[in-house]
Amino acid sequence: MNNSRPLPRESANDPELESLLTEHEYARITKRSVASARRDRLMRQGCPYLKLGALVRYRPADVRAYLEDHLRRPIRSASESGDVR
Repeated sequence: MNNSRPLPRESANDPELESLLTEHEYARITKRSVASARRDRLMRQGCPYLKLGALVRYRPADVRAYLEDHLRRPIRSASESGDVR
């Protein structure tokens, strides 16, 4: 007889368990084609992703971090920053 207890399962409604994005949703969010996202994965570039069997999924937090990492800010001139010499 097996006296071990089953581990508690996390429900899909668990607030700590976030929804994963499909490659189509990722492409829509980033305004790129699905083919571009696939090419990035093939070249091991771009946003981190999860591979679940044949499925590809993106974590929203990873997508946000990836976009933030690629944010370019204009360089302010000395007169704009208040460092007038």
